Amino acid sequence: MEVVLRPINDLFLQEVVFPAFELGVVDAAPALEHLLHHLNDEDTRVLLELVLDNNGHQSFFGLSDERWNQALYRLLFHEWFRDSEGWLVTQAYPGFAGPWEETFHLALMLDDPGYPYADEEKADQHRRNFWGQPQKQHGLATLLCGVWDPIPRFPPDQVLTVDGHGVYSPQQGIARADWSWRPMMTVNRWAAKLPSALSRLLEREVKRLAPVSAPEKHEILDYWLGRVEQPPILAVSFSGLGPRASDWIRDIGHLARLIRQAAAQQQGVTAVLGMAGRGRDHGRG
Repeated sequence: MEVVLRPINDLFLQEVVFPAFELGVVDAAPALEHLLHHLNDEDTRVLLELVLDNNGHQSFFGLSDERWNQALYRLLFHEWFRDSEGWLVTQAYPGFAGPWEETFHLALMLDDPGYPYADEEKADQHRRNFWGQPQKQHGLATLLCGVWDPIPRFPPDQVLTVDGHGVYSPQQGIARADWSWRPMMTVNRWAAKLPSALSRLLEREVKRLAPVSAPEKHEILDYWLGRVEQPPILAVSFSGLGPRASDWIRDIGHLARLIRQAAAQQQGVTAVLGMAGRGRDHGRG
């Protein structure tokens, strides 16, 4: 299973897309008309008009028209801007795509000071426990579990499902699906906490390695914080922790850059789980 993370225009989601989803889980026709009223992107409009002509009496739940899927991915995973006549697709901001399990592992390394990343068996059990009971204070890791915070006014799994995961119980404060979103204000908080989280992770690694020194730790931190473009070529840090451990430095840098750039552009972030085919189209950037 793969995961794709992308920055997204919060205003577009909250003023255009989410109100349509609220309508569409009951009746697709007014939802599609709402979208058409606001959009000025020709390709997306053509898709939505065809869906309206052929599926106007259904709800979004169970809608199997491939044109709806294409329109949906444009709405959720492209960048949009508003001109005088409506909303248009523009060039997307760089996103992140990777294996879900490993990305979840990296997110917990960043979010959770108690995550036993250096012990494969304990780390696996920790991930299983977290998946079963996500802890909202660990924001990025919870996003990767498909948890919504805040709870939307529509069941997200009835709009988009990839692997069939979903639960929606607003009264209990629970919403989970194969995709999720965090608003701009949340992403800003993540970005503000990044320097301390990255420094804390490096300090944990220095203690793990002792008495062996990690002479490149300052270079790693500079890379993670975006001060330099490339990580150090040879690193002692995270050595001996499996065949992919040497890539963790690079991939944590990619995740950190995504959060920083989304915050700088005043964007929210969307995540979709289970995109085994689509995810590779996005790549890391």
